[in-house]
Amino acid sequence: MGIGSGATGAAARGADTPLVETTWEKITDKKLFEMGELALGKDPNAWRHAETPHFVIHYRKAIDAKKVARQAEFYYQQIKSDLQATEDRFDRKNHLFQFEKPEDWQAFVKDAEVQEWAAGFSSRSELFFLSRQHDSFATGTLAHEITHCIFHRFVPHRIPMWLNEGFAEFESGNAYAKFKGIGGGARANARHGPAKFPIQRLLAATEYPDDRSDVSEFYATSARLVRFLITKLDRKRFLPLVNKIVEGAKFEDAVLAVYPDKFKTFADFERAYERAD
Repeated sequence: MGIGSGATGAAARGADTPLVETTWEKITDKKLFEMGELALGKDPNAWRHAETPHFVIHYRKAIDAKKVARQAEFYYQQIKSDLQATEDRFDRKNHLFQFEKPEDWQAFVKDAEVQEWAAGFSSRSELFFLSRQHDSFATGTLAHEITHCIFHRFVPHRIPMWLNEGFAEFESGNAYAKFKGIGGGARANARHGPAKFPIQRLLAATEYPDDRSDVSEFYATSARLVRFLITKLDRKRFLPLVNKIVEGAKFEDAVLAVYPDKFKTFADFERAYERAD
């Protein structure tokens, strides 16, 4: 049966996204990775299941699934626009697991060997989270982790940590603001602090800093760098830059290759970045 109905016009203002409830047996894309199989468990019918054009949602309450579906599909379109992407390079649907009971969530994160304080996390093309339908969660964990999943659809490669986290942080503020009809674009996302993490250390990072204050600045600086690339430079060249980076180019070399008309040296880029708001 259908949950909600299709609508045209301003999706950002809350127009419904088609969400079709179905059985596990009738889902069009049942392939899961290891984490998805763990979340699904031995009895798929213990979950309710529904589909949208790009997502399969596993849930307990229809009202929660409908809210997540609207947000996820809007984010898909917004991120596609921000990337100036014409091709979705992932030919499957993302699976979103929406836990309702804290005790079920805690049991899952323990089995998944994830930090017990986590409210949600993504793994490859799958997203897992404890349902909390309030704005601070929607603009934080949910928006951030959905962005990781969608980014993977257009860049299905291993993405450097700063770029993956920076893009998710940028969109968790930008796309959600547009979803609510309150702006976006250059709008700052200042949740994580002053954004003063050293850029060379940022680019070289392969794991998160040990110090908690450094973690906050790592996220904030990653988001600031991505925001600069998307909103201050040529938006159409952001995805070509990303593709060069995931293909193995150093960030410094990729910048000079993609923006030869803007920067003669990487020092020129650094000065422009430091001057930006």
